[in-house]
Amino acid sequence: MKLPPLLLSLALLTSCVSYQARPISAEAGVQELAGHSLNDPGLKAFLAEQKASQGSWDVNRLALVAAYFHPDVTLARAEADEAAAAIKTAQMRPNPVFTFAPQFASNRVNPITPWFAAANLSIPIETAGKRSRRTEQAHATAEAARWRVSSRAWAARSRVRVAMLELYSARENIRLLETEQQLHDEAIKKLTAQMDAGDVSPFELTQARLMLNRTRLARHDAERVAATGEAKLAAAVGVPVHALAGAKLDFSSFQRLPATSIAASRRQALTQRADLMALLADYAATESALRLEIAKQYPDVNVSPGFDYNQGQNRWQLGINLPLPFNQNKGPIAQAEARRATTEKRFLAQQSIIQGELDIALAAYNASRAKAGTAAQLAEEAGAASDTTKKMVEGGAVSALDYTRRQIEASAARVAHLTAQIEAQTAAGALEDAMQATLR
Repeated sequence: MKLPPLLLSLALLTSCVSYQARPISAEAGVQELAGHSLNDPGLKAFLAEQKASQGSWDVNRLALVAAYFHPDVTLARAEADEAAAAIKTAQMRPNPVFTFAPQFASNRVNPITPWFAAANLSIPIETAGKRSRRTEQAHATAEAARWRVSSRAWAARSRVRVAMLELYSARENIRLLETEQQLHDEAIKKLTAQMDAGDVSPFELTQARLMLNRTRLARHDAERVAATGEAKLAAAVGVPVHALAGAKLDFSSFQRLPATSIAASRRQALTQRADLMALLADYAATESALRLEIAKQYPDVNVSPGFDYNQGQNRWQLGINLPLPFNQNKGPIAQAEARRATTEKRFLAQQSIIQGELDIALAAYNASRAKAGTAAQLAEEAGAASDTTKKMVEGGAVSALDYTRRQIEASAARVAHLTAQIEAQTAAGALEDAMQATLR
């Protein structure tokens, strides 16, 4: 049974995609951001997929939250989806064109009919595998976009680590400086009593007060950093600050400094880092683009069967048209070759940058790790000296003020050790960023 043309047209129209409105507003965006929570059902499902549904909120687990919520990563995912959608466009075959052109003769001579009817169908045929080349290019572009999601996710992890390290440093400094401030207060009380007795000069008391004020300033600075630390961490994770209010943060990873046997990681960074893989996919896309331009040297063909009714005669026709490739598409081919060469140099330049980052970060980490080791030894020796002085006070060999001074020295050594540890952890983070892999 043949469908009438009108019904056939209606059937084709029903298969069309209809427009779906999706309005956005600033208010809705604010509500969405405010709704980001560590208890979000979608986040919980994502963490379960990553085998991280249980455990404390350490760097790695919060990095997964950032990969789920942070706008940089969600934007990269949207760009990857857009690139993937372009594959469907690249795979499409060109639509045929139907032309219907009836004509009417107002001053007809032939008495048969004043109407002339003509219909034509133009069927484009792509040659030389252009559709395949176009599809290959779209697949490579989509792959590059997927790798850039991984690169953005690592950048989000790096920001989370920096924010957590800063918060850890501030809290530990506050704890150590509170103890040191109490020791300075105790020393000043003892010096004041000795000065009143004429045993020490006012200069020594003034020096002790200066040291106390320096400690207070350092503590205030640490408190300032701690006050903004949670907000910085929340921003790095991609959640409002109140979302972290009840979270138990785990800073234990900052209390160890892994060894630096990174030969395998170095090779992996120079061959498989996400940004390098994205550039390799970009190169594959330029390769396909060049092959497409070369294929365009061979013209596409349009087959045009037609029919017209003229003065009682039914006339059939079959036409073929194609462009004459006089210029052989030389200009676009030259551009595509230059674009491929540029992408190759961009890849090699990024490899060189990564190698430099690795060398610098490794040297900095080894040096700061050695410094942290020396600082730990000094802190241990200062603590031992303080314990020895305590025993000497009990034996009456030295005064209680001497013991307090040794305690202050031990406290200052612990602060210096913490500073060296933070420097080493900062260097470790830079090394991890250069490798885009965690130190084990």
